Amino acid sequence: METKLNGDHQNIELTEDQIEIVGMFNDFSFENPNMTFEEVVLKELGPDFFPATPQGRLFEKECREVFDRERE
Repeated sequence: METKLNGDHQNIELTEDQIEIVGMFNDFSFENPNMTFEEVVLKELGPDFFPATPQGRLFEKECREVFDRERE
């Protein structure tokens, strides 16, 4: 779970706490079948949970992928 920044090739990695939260999105998706990703984030974690940083975008992307995978 990492990506590279476009310009300077630095690796961005999630923290252990973030990785645990990513895993929780499997349960959130199953427990809230009629809610969108955004609605679940607001309900479970509150507004503005994902910071507008490269790491925050990666964190949101990973959470969304787990959420969507459960819906397939």
